Amino acid sequence: MAEYVNVEKPFLEKLRLLGWQVIDQGIGIPQEPEKSLRENFKQVVLPEEFKKAIKKINTTPDGREWLTDKQLEQLLFEIQNFPGKSLHEANKEIHRLLLKGTSVARNELTGEQDPTVRLVDFKTYDNNSFMAINQFRLNTPGASRQGIIPDIVLFLNGMPVCVVEAKDFDVAEPLSEAFLQITRYANTRDDDYGFKEGEERLFHYNMFSIITHGKEARVGTISAEFDFYNNWVDIFPEEYRTVTYPPDEERQEVLIHGMLNKEILIDLLKHFTLFIEIKRGVEVKIVARYNQYRAVGKIIRNFREGTTPMEKSGVVWHTQGSGKSLTMVFLIRKLRSLDDLKDLKIIFIVDRIDLEEQLSETAAMTGEPVRIITRRSNLNQLSDDTGDVNMVMIHRFLDEKNIAAQSLIDAGIVPTFEKFDTINNSDRILLLIDEAHRTQGGDMGDNLFSAFPHAARIGFTGTPLLTERHEIKTHERFGGFIDFYKFDKAVKDRATVEIKYIGKVSKDRLDDKEAFDTEFEDMFEQRTQAEKEEIQRRYGSFIAYLESKERIAAISRDIINHYCQDILVNGFKAQVVASSIVAAVRYKYELEIAIQNKIAELKKLPQEGLDAEQLKQLEFLKVAAIVSSLGNNEPGYISKARREAREMNAIENFKADFDFEKSETGIGIICVCDRLLTGFDAPVEQVMYLDKSLREHDLFQAITRVNRTKHGKSFGLIVDYFGITKHLSDALNIYTDKDKNRLEDFLQVFRDIDKEIPVLEARYKRLVDLFTDYKLKEIDSFLKQKFTDAAKEFEFAEDCIETAKNVKFRAELLTYSKSFFDSLDLLFNVQAGIDYWIPAKRLGYLIWRIKDRYKDETMDLKWASEKVRKLIDKHLLSIGIDTKVPQVSILSEDFGKKVDYLNKTPKSKASEMEHAIRWHIKINLEKDPAFYKHFKDRLETILNAYKDNWETIVDELDKLRKEMAQGRQEDIEGISVVEAPFFDLLKTSLALENETEINKIKNLIHILMPILRETAEINNFWTRAAEQRRIEGLIEDEVRYSKIPGVSVKAAELTTELMKLAKNREADLQ
Repeated sequence: MAEYVNVEKPFLEKLRLLGWQVIDQGIGIPQEPEKSLRENFKQVVLPEEFKKAIKKINTTPDGREWLTDKQLEQLLFEIQNFPGKSLHEANKEIHRLLLKGTSVARNELTGEQDPTVRLVDFKTYDNNSFMAINQFRLNTPGASRQGIIPDIVLFLNGMPVCVVEAKDFDVAEPLSEAFLQITRYANTRDDDYGFKEGEERLFHYNMFSIITHGKEARVGTISAEFDFYNNWVDIFPEEYRTVTYPPDEERQEVLIHGMLNKEILIDLLKHFTLFIEIKRGVEVKIVARYNQYRAVGKIIRNFREGTTPMEKSGVVWHTQGSGKSLTMVFLIRKLRSLDDLKDLKIIFIVDRIDLEEQLSETAAMTGEPVRIITRRSNLNQLSDDTGDVNMVMIHRFLDEKNIAAQSLIDAGIVPTFEKFDTINNSDRILLLIDEAHRTQGGDMGDNLFSAFPHAARIGFTGTPLLTERHEIKTHERFGGFIDFYKFDKAVKDRATVEIKYIGKVSKDRLDDKEAFDTEFEDMFEQRTQAEKEEIQRRYGSFIAYLESKERIAAISRDIINHYCQDILVNGFKAQVVASSIVAAVRYKYELEIAIQNKIAELKKLPQEGLDAEQLKQLEFLKVAAIVSSLGNNEPGYISKARREAREMNAIENFKADFDFEKSETGIGIICVCDRLLTGFDAPVEQVMYLDKSLREHDLFQAITRVNRTKHGKSFGLIVDYFGITKHLSDALNIYTDKDKNRLEDFLQVFRDIDKEIPVLEARYKRLVDLFTDYKLKEIDSFLKQKFTDAAKEFEFAEDCIETAKNVKFRAELLTYSKSFFDSLDLLFNVQAGIDYWIPAKRLGYLIWRIKDRYKDETMDLKWASEKVRKLIDKHLLSIGIDTKVPQVSILSEDFGKKVDYLNKTPKSKASEMEHAIRWHIKINLEKDPAFYKHFKDRLETILNAYKDNWETIVDELDKLRKEMAQGRQEDIEGISVVEAPFFDLLKTSLALENETEINKIKNLIHILMPILRETAEINNFWTRAAEQRRIEGLIEDEVRYSKIPGVSVKAAELTTELMKLAKNREADLQ
């Protein structure tokens, strides 16, 4: 009821205000399919609404509807018939049909053959049907449950394009619980036995799903994991901002106005939805984030309103990792459907070969062929007026005449310079310039703009040039900023993760001559004086210092120690950035040596102290160097490293998760000099070990390689061996004095790890305050193991567990625990973090006990990092709790031992037994409804009859438990134990219960059992729809023609129940 009042009903009312037709069925299980515009509860499409809408939007030029009733029936069949296709395949096919339409044999009005039939009117969006229905019941015969009832389903022309799952705060994590429910509805949740849980057909048409608890709402596609359900926190165009809301809340009202406005929904469907391959063989569906949608809208508005090339141009400042490349794709897709802009010639400009390869793959998603200009001599191919898509590297605009001029200067001859030739003078050209801050200046930038003097220029960058030191600021070169999406906002939106850093050395020591000389002497102390002088003479002491094997070997040992303890254990990968190609390759070899030394060190440990998992990970780990060639005379060790990287396909395999079944995925560390520092997207990379002087945009570009989101990754990490972070404000001097607040915003999400210590302490204190607010004032003593009286300690733990009956308390505990464990993960192996190991263990114990007591799966610690989980699991194991072993069943003879072990008082034992019995009844009720309904009533009777008499309650509950363990023992007269659940099911429907009618039920069961046994005897029965329909028909006929009062009239409903029961009792029927 609270969920409906607080979340669901307000959602429907907002839709009504936006012009949606709303069918509010209130609360409870709907009994009449007609109220939701269907003939039965198996239909996912609204048949009459579909036919009416499709007929309306398909008319002749003079406005006459031309589709016949027979053709509409054929179309209805076509959009519902996808035999053998997976959910993803069916969804992709429906998406194609929605965009492209389909066809029928003939237009009976005009005689046209194979005319196109539109399923959506994209030109007049209000011509479509928009409908919302709550409590949308769907029967799921043959599934593990009788049916599903999504809270709200949104229909476009009668097709279900969005499922909304609303939650009130009745579980610890309402959004997580809503997501799990969506996956259950879509039948995409992992099931150990492959049982069907929901109805995939409901999601064949799905654009996206929404999970909400009112104060926060998120959206994701059929492919999205929970971490990739995103907030929609802005409304564009601005004229739709008719709702006010607190600035720190991502409320559902904003998402409704920002995504479900009729015009925007149609726009998202047509232009902002893509199916993309994220890795070999893995395709996902994505919908634009709000910042991408807003940026595209602003670019188009800018182009339309501008009267000069500069007024049409501008900069899109979106931080690294926020999807700039996809924004360009969405832009092109939308431009191509706008009558006044679809003829534009689009030219992508990139400045690196690897970016050209990456962006050309992305650009292909526009649906148009992409012409890549590979030579300067081919630039004239851009001179025509064709509205096509092209890509060219900025280096193609380097004037060869100006290169030759340098030779004249060297010869003492004064050269003459010519302006770069104009290639295309049209104003119907749009230049999309990636990493615009790098391509804006110099001759190449000038030549590019000379080649297309009237083109509009859109620069995309995460690091624009802003300061007076830069001769031309990015926004001045391109005509102002169009849209902002800064680093701190992306972190808040969970589009990227925040970055922390560890400073390993002080750059001051390298700047200070005496200190540097000391460092140099230490590093080369094993060399002779003559060798030292030769090193300094040939290479210069500083370069030699950075490239020296001794220094690199020492740092490599430190890297491997840190990587093993903090990164590898969580399954993430690393990048080492060196000062030169030589240094990068030396890092590869020295890291490999350090890994082997670490393996040998671990193998020397006694068996009880050996971390077998870490050893397995280290033996699997590989290192690669990704560097350019130094020419024909490069040292052999560099050639060997480059060849190995090529043979291992190192870049692609580095991007893959570790998979012990695939040895190539063991590439966990890559060593680079200048490659892969820009545009490289590898979410599995969590740490960058930095040993190179980088400043300003180069530094910002490099460090944001670790900010990509991935499940289990709460932060990226920079470990600085060069000393840059000691002068961070100088190194990041891309901001003007008046824009220092922008630098401060960035530094809030790029912080020294030492500054995280107060955060850890504050998060622990917030946890303590939570318990204190619930009058559990000794929590600090409990977590820090300061109790001296064991009985009082147990009593306090039991008080905490009993308090967790309150779902609000569990929700807050989970929220604050996550924050605390995230901070602990970051600081795990520094002393400040080690000090919190014991509180973390004790907190983990409480959370496990609460999860076990109330069977609340959202309290699972699966969201914690691997090393924090290991810490807690090891502690629990030491006290006899193995989290990897399934919990003792309530039916087991060992259950009593478990209760006695975990609980020391009658009251706590009673609570443990009560909740275990409730859970057992809940999960088994559908396997034998009548049998477990009896036990449910018995449980309530015991608790009410012996209230607060804990010892008696324990005794009575133990008797009840033993009865449950025995199950059905004796045959009812004429009915076997196997037949009994089916008999009880039909018996409950009797209009008049007497011996005559009961005997009729018995006879009917004897007739039905051979049919029901077929469900267990036919191979893969529950995946064979035709067989299921045949058995359903046989059962329904027997029930209907039995003529038993109260039973035969419910033939269809009872057939569904009998089929469900047969699936749940499959083992008994075999």
